[in-house]
Amino acid sequence: MQIKEVISTDVLVVGSGLAGLKSGIELAKAGKTVIMSTKTQLCSGSSFFPLKASLGTQITKDDADKEVFLQDIEDVSHHMHDREMAKIYIEEIRDRVEEYEEIGINPYKLSEDRKACFANHARTIYMLRDWNKIRENVRDILVEYPNLSLWERSAVISLIKKDEKVAGAFLLDKNNDLFMIKSKAVVLATGGFGNIYKHNLNPHDVDGSGHILALEAGASLVNMEFIQFIPGITTPKYKTLWGEHTLNYCQDFVDEEGNSILDGVLPEGLSKKECLKIRSTHGPFTNSLPSKYFDIAMMKEIIRTKSEAGFELIYDPSIYENEGDFYTIYLDWLKERGINLVTDRIKIAPFGHASNGGVKIDSYGRTAVQGLYAIGELAGGIEGANRLGGNSTGSCMVFGKRAAQSCLEYVNSHNFIDINVEDEISQLHQVIQKASAKAEHSLTPNEVIEAIQEIMWFYGNVIRDEKNLQAAMGKIEELKSKYDMWSFVNNGSEQKSAFKARNFIILSSILLQAMLERKESRGAHYREDFPTENEDYNKRLFVSLKDDNFQLAFQ
Repeated sequence: MQIKEVISTDVLVVGSGLAGLKSGIELAKAGKTVIMSTKTQLCSGSSFFPLKASLGTQITKDDADKEVFLQDIEDVSHHMHDREMAKIYIEEIRDRVEEYEEIGINPYKLSEDRKACFANHARTIYMLRDWNKIRENVRDILVEYPNLSLWERSAVISLIKKDEKVAGAFLLDKNNDLFMIKSKAVVLATGGFGNIYKHNLNPHDVDGSGHILALEAGASLVNMEFIQFIPGITTPKYKTLWGEHTLNYCQDFVDEEGNSILDGVLPEGLSKKECLKIRSTHGPFTNSLPSKYFDIAMMKEIIRTKSEAGFELIYDPSIYENEGDFYTIYLDWLKERGINLVTDRIKIAPFGHASNGGVKIDSYGRTAVQGLYAIGELAGGIEGANRLGGNSTGSCMVFGKRAAQSCLEYVNSHNFIDINVEDEISQLHQVIQKASAKAEHSLTPNEVIEAIQEIMWFYGNVIRDEKNLQAAMGKIEELKSKYDMWSFVNNGSEQKSAFKARNFIILSSILLQAMLERKESRGAHYREDFPTENEDYNKRLFVSLKDDNFQLAFQ
């Protein structure tokens, strides 16, 4: 790989979702030169993936709500969150919502307080929607900042570090030309890793690349085993978010032959009606509530039959007589997509959705590496075993701003680090060669990616156990032995997918090991062979890299 050009900038921001936009615009506003790299187009990632009619931001109602809000987060987290970050969110989110307009968003406040997903108390929620209009607004805003350069359809493939500080990165642009970006700091806002699952409710760029960049630079990961799976519609329109609140009008949940799939899994004392009622209150799967059997029933049947067609929901026609905003907005959105819950056969299955864990940061988005920041879904912070609804968008604003403030101070007090171009490109080649098996017949990057997506969906999904996790790890090792990355990195059309395949091999190994290590069931993590929560695991699981080996430790 040959470098086309070396470019200098104060800060490299990787990602252009809510978190990347917030931090990048804040830094540009302060007069710093910023390069914003995004794998697809401006306003990308899960922030702007149109899987539902709108997204919400939950805010603190008043001073009296602060302790109540904190307790809501703790109850949902099951001791797996960062308490300091949760308190900061509660203190600052009201002010940050007022700044949405600065990044092109005009949210609207719901007329009544509402309980967010998993919340025990209702509070004020602001809704975000009309993603195309937001993207237009952002483009207009960026024109005001000539010191912010947008690189669309580009991919950061490796960070450069010297003297324990970040010094820049290697980047493949839209033409697959290799650039060395020299920067005083790097802000990673690359999102989660839902795309590592065959069936997911994420765009293709939510692929965990930022996790690998941070890990290899010397940062650690936390809570990686806590992954949200949420039912999505498989038919009539694949990869559409299903509204769990519609279960209030659901008469049954059946397989292809019309048999209720809940009958065989519900424990004594839990009726089908009660299970559906509880499941209507939250989107993602959780082991924390009796409604878990709704998702477990689906996954058991999928594993048993190897069918991925999904399961049919039988709706009462009276659902279309409900005049409440919460139903009307969703039903109208479905109508725009040609979906009717009563006249169509609506089938759903578990989809990978959001990662509750990520890069370990402090309350200013700082990692263990000087000059390296991580924000948004990429970062592990206020989320724990479950994710409290309405906090993810707000966290992008709160910690995106705090990261920008800290980054500004860092950039103002540090000079560019002298780096030798030839030495750095040599180290990049060494990384690639380590990932190259030199197999006689190498799998292509896309073959590796698709195989891992299949493995993760069947073995690292809602239901997990030691036997299947071990089997999955063996399959990943086999793929690794058949993938010669080096033979693809010099192919202009496959360079980016070559790195994605390599990242998937690393990331899937981390996720499976983390799932295996936590021998209990807690929140989004369900082990069929350890079905209860165990106080011995009231600790967070950290992952680090040392001498090319993963180190996992509960702390």
